[in-house]
Amino acid sequence: MAWPVVIASSGGLPVTVAANGFGVPMEVAANGFGTPVTFAANGLPVTGITSDPFALFQYDVDFVAGTAKGGTQPYGNNNNDGRLFRDPNNVNVAYVPNAAGLLVAQASAGLRRTDRGHWQYPGATVRNLWNRDLTNVAWVAANVTAAKNQAGADGAANVASSITATADAGTILQPITLASSTCLFFVDVKRLVGTGTLEMTVDGGTTWTVIPTTAAYVQKFIVQAAVTNPSIGFRIGTNGDSFAVDFASLINPANGVNLPSAYRSITTTAAALCAQSRPSADIADAGPLINVARGPFGFYWQGRSERATLCFIITGATGIFCSIGASGEVKFSANAGQSVTANGTWKTGLAQVNKVAGYFTAGGQIKMAANGALGNLDTDATAEPALDHIDLGTNGAGANSIYGLNERFAMGSNLTFTDAQLVAMTA
Repeated sequence: MAWPVVIASSGGLPVTVAANGFGVPMEVAANGFGTPVTFAANGLPVTGITSDPFALFQYDVDFVAGTAKGGTQPYGNNNNDGRLFRDPNNVNVAYVPNAAGLLVAQASAGLRRTDRGHWQYPGATVRNLWNRDLTNVAWVAANVTAAKNQAGADGAANVASSITATADAGTILQPITLASSTCLFFVDVKRLVGTGTLEMTVDGGTTWTVIPTTAAYVQKFIVQAAVTNPSIGFRIGTNGDSFAVDFASLINPANGVNLPSAYRSITTTAAALCAQSRPSADIADAGPLINVARGPFGFYWQGRSERATLCFIITGATGIFCSIGASGEVKFSANAGQSVTANGTWKTGLAQVNKVAGYFTAGGQIKMAANGALGNLDTDATAEPALDHIDLGTNGAGANSIYGLNERFAMGSNLTFTDAQLVAMTA
């Protein structure tokens, strides 16, 4: 029979994983009650446990690879079938990028995931009509010819539009009735012919912004505050120049974050809400993660974020959080207990990966690390046995959105890590 143990960050019985396979058999106690052990260079030789922190997690979802340990994580539907995360927000078809840069259609239920991971942005209403078909009368052209004859940013044939100037400074605009607000206009665009300028506007041409383009689709955007009754569109500088445009969309940005969404959704005859996609483990679900989150646990999260501050990796209902502070510090909280890294630990931009790991114990210890930087050790942590849900990378309303990617999340009951393990996992 294996000896039940709990792996402690320090102060436990010193043990060493036996390289030759001969040692005292041990197992991590599933109920959290066992002899504390600490990995040491010359400790008691043991078998059955490992110093590899990732092997200790009971549950591990890799959104990039599309794999899951300890449970299932299907996509394309939102069935309550015991999967690790469900999505209570997604209600519409949307498109998100894959690693090759191609937009991939996502079902109107379940998590929005490609081989880049799970895409997390707040929801927004697309205010304009016919955002893929600029031949529609909603778009008013002057010295521009529009045709719905282009492959879209999703690779589908004849779903996007070309716009071609028939004179210098040709324009194509769509007026929208809307109260004064901050307006963000984004589009997937590429150059077809010519070398002249392409400009975008949200105020009917009072203000124009030059948009650099290439021969491949790239998302471009402009943003302007206090616009009443916006009129969005394009101006082509040179007669004969031509561009392909897809998902030309006007939204009102949320949370004071003036960034376009990675979500693209289609509008035709009416404005349409593109809801957020939210990985959630809820007490009403059949999945196991909410019960892990109700007691002491350890976790690992990896992802990317366009938001520099005030976003959340884990959002619990009241007292269980992992968040980014106003100075780029990363915080893990279990009610009164909190471990915090130095300011500026968080990395911003989809080109940069963030790695965060932490734990709290039944005895009140809480500690975390982010991007190789340790937070403080606190001793006031308490569990939340009535916790009814946790969200990943956002919250229900989207105010906590990371504006980016959840790439991996792992979790386990009653896990602790040494400082060296926390640093190694997150470096």
